[in-house]
Amino acid sequence: MQKLTDVSYQDQVVEICQSLIQIKSLSGDEKQVIDRIAEWMRVLDYHDIRVDECGNVVGTLRGGDGPTVMYDSHVDTVPEGDISQWTYDPYGGQVVNNRIYGRGTSDMKGALSASLLGLAFAKKDGRLKGTALVSASVGEEHIEGLAMGHAVEHYRPDLVIICESTALKLNIAQRGRAEINIAVHGKSAHASNPDVGINAFRKMSHLILALDDLTPPQNALLGKGILEPTTVISSPYPNVSVIPWRCDARFDRRTLVGEDIDSVLDPIRTVIDRMAYEDPDFRADAEVVAGEFTCYTGLTLQQETFAPAWEMDTSSPWVMQAKQLLDDVELGHYSFCTNGSYSLGRAGIPTLGYGPGFEHAAHTTDEYLDLDQLWGSVVGYYNLASMNTK
Repeated sequence: MQKLTDVSYQDQVVEICQSLIQIKSLSGDEKQVIDRIAEWMRVLDYHDIRVDECGNVVGTLRGGDGPTVMYDSHVDTVPEGDISQWTYDPYGGQVVNNRIYGRGTSDMKGALSASLLGLAFAKKDGRLKGTALVSASVGEEHIEGLAMGHAVEHYRPDLVIICESTALKLNIAQRGRAEINIAVHGKSAHASNPDVGINAFRKMSHLILALDDLTPPQNALLGKGILEPTTVISSPYPNVSVIPWRCDARFDRRTLVGEDIDSVLDPIRTVIDRMAYEDPDFRADAEVVAGEFTCYTGLTLQQETFAPAWEMDTSSPWVMQAKQLLDDVELGHYSFCTNGSYSLGRAGIPTLGYGPGFEHAAHTTDEYLDLDQLWGSVVGYYNLASMNTK
């Protein structure tokens, strides 16, 4: 029986990871990497390998009596950016000084490789309890949980483990995310005669500063609910000698457990109403952006860009058993948003996070994953396969 300490397993997980990194897989263009993952599932003796209408691929392993656990990794990545700034080929998968480099190493092809291998070993060794579903999902970078939710609804697992980077801690919570658009409405005029118009850009600048004075909500574990402006565009744009008649600002709002669309928008609308009362020329409205994503299969998905926050109770049997199987590992939480916003935030399915790498490495130039983290997560997924809570 092959042992997890054998060098051969370490070589194999690196081989899997490199083969996935070497396939560029931006959101909406993941078919080639999905096909490669399905090939690896067949090599590792997965069965019931299913590609759904969104293009997610899920492989199944069945063990003894126990729960159905889905291990989810998204396979879409953000673009590499300015390739001249990379020391290593973003699609090379080079191993240098105990690290593997490339776009998607940390976020999150390394985690997928480790879960594929660790759970396959657990099945071969007779350690797998219940059913393990390894999910390679699409479109997460565009709208978290939108495509992966189709796989969740098809299988309805007892537990979902999000394989995003946790530095091998066990994450029990995550902030959510909302994309908010605020439109300020003005009146067009020639820039040489601004008094006959209403400059929507100027009005927007006052609103942005006023929103800075909002007191953010707080959560003991997740911290503050952040509201941060990320984009401002005036209309018409570009223009010459025209007072903007409209100005739109996009805000990134990091949400906390229990918040919904209304509770996020109400404080903003209160500020807008106050400014309109004080200034008869001020008009604005705020809404959560309607999101749309077209999968590589051709299916178009739509959903408001509101991803709920979630948190598991530390006394949950899922948390306690996972912590024990991972050698009493430290508990943590995500600061960014994950597909868990669907599994627990929308579907109410118990969800945990466990994966290799560090949050700060995601989306960076020279993205990397320490091999010690990669190898450690193979062992972690192998151990989690013994979960028997139902």
